[in-house]
Amino acid sequence: MPNRLQRARHSETVDAAGSSASPLRRDLLIAFTLPTGILGVMHGPEGLIQGVYAKHAGISLGALALALLLTKVFDAVTYPLIGYLSDRTYVRTGSRASWLIAGTALSVVGVWFLLRPPSDVNVWWFGIWMAVTYLGWKVIEIPLQAWSYVLTGDYKQRARVQGWRGMAQIIGQLLFFLLPVLAMQIGVSATTEVDFGSLGLVAIVCAVALPLATLLLIVRVPAKVVVRSAPTGPTRPRLRLRQLWHAVRQNPPLLRLLVAFLPVNLLTGMSSGLAYLYLDVYLGLGEALPAILGTALLTAIIGIPVWTALSGRFERHRVWAIALVLGGVVCALFALIPPGDGAAIAAFVLYPIVTLVLAGSVAVYAMSADIVDYGRLHTGEDHGGLYGSMFAFLQKSIMGVASALGLAVVAAFGFDATAATQTVSAVIGVKLGFAIAPALGLLGAAAIIWNYPLGRAKVLEIQAELAVRDGDSARHDTAGAMPMPLDASGHAAGNLAPADRPTSSET
Repeated sequence: MPNRLQRARHSETVDAAGSSASPLRRDLLIAFTLPTGILGVMHGPEGLIQGVYAKHAGISLGALALALLLTKVFDAVTYPLIGYLSDRTYVRTGSRASWLIAGTALSVVGVWFLLRPPSDVNVWWFGIWMAVTYLGWKVIEIPLQAWSYVLTGDYKQRARVQGWRGMAQIIGQLLFFLLPVLAMQIGVSATTEVDFGSLGLVAIVCAVALPLATLLLIVRVPAKVVVRSAPTGPTRPRLRLRQLWHAVRQNPPLLRLLVAFLPVNLLTGMSSGLAYLYLDVYLGLGEALPAILGTALLTAIIGIPVWTALSGRFERHRVWAIALVLGGVVCALFALIPPGDGAAIAAFVLYPIVTLVLAGSVAVYAMSADIVDYGRLHTGEDHGGLYGSMFAFLQKSIMGVASALGLAVVAAFGFDATAATQTVSAVIGVKLGFAIAPALGLLGAAAIIWNYPLGRAKVLEIQAELAVRDGDSARHDTAGAMPMPLDASGHAAGNLAPADRPTSSET
């Protein structure tokens, strides 16, 4: 481990590099985030699809909840397994492209059948194709998240990368809510509602666009930050599954961030799963629903650059905590909206504010890139895929389970998606799941993350220690001269990376 003077000198080097690093080129960022944008279109109906199947196919809420839960049974195994295997592929080949190709194929097939069901569709159809869709998303999104970690090691540029990814996701979701209008205009749907007619158009768009976007990313974006010669000396032992627990246990910042991220995704996932039932069925805003959700996504587009800039300039965890507090307060206000003439106005005001402040979660993914550096320092291995899979598990799988849980809760309170009016008990249940519980979860997460230990100064210190260790490894390499490393924008970097593993560190 480097001594105090070495760390101080290299900390100055890293900090100077961080303040003057050449920004990643926009064309590279566009190519990298295009698949994320198309995936955003695919994810658009994720919180609504169960409500559409309940309302337009007549499938019971209890059956839909059970089907959703069954699709999530093995997620606790498949998420880290995909992360682990994609890390193995990256160590062996230096690329995660094969995973993106497989995930693209599975996602397109799953969404095609999920959003274009037959007239006599049943819950088995819903469950099978939802499971295929979720598997495809896992296979593409976990390696894509890990890939984003190695585009840059600069503190501000990391926030910028995650900001671009968050923006692409939101723009994709916004495009999803514009498609019902297009579906009505071309005659595949009678209204602007989210129904099977408009969802079928979404499936066609995604089946064409996602393969093209994935191909562009693979061709255009470098697989790693640096270019280096293949090692000729002894290589590291291959990763073992039993090492995964140690990789997680030895990373306290990872564990703390996961603990804070859990209630956010669990309870906001419950809320998003009930959005269709709350806004459409309970408040009677079906015709206005695409406009409300589309407006909310526009505010998120405004919010992501703001939160990205703040998380690059200030302590990321404090920025996220403030966003969580604001989100909790606004979620609680939603419980006060009654059905009637004023419901649309209140929803148009509050729902966009919720998405505006929740866009602050973009800071989490910049924080997760810092965690990869922490893990690499303490374990000697790049676990970007494994760590990324854990955040994806919380954001995707736990939110899916939460959606099912929300359906089960409102069903237990007697909510009926086909009824014109609801009982008092049903109203209490849908308000609890949609507004009150999420508000408490956001406030609790803010308290957990406020004193997070991996601040900006600590990140710079970790990168300085990695620079010293990697430089020592390069000097002791017996393979001979190594080529000058390049950053993702094509400029020469100042330090050499170790010859035997990928790195997310950049000076």
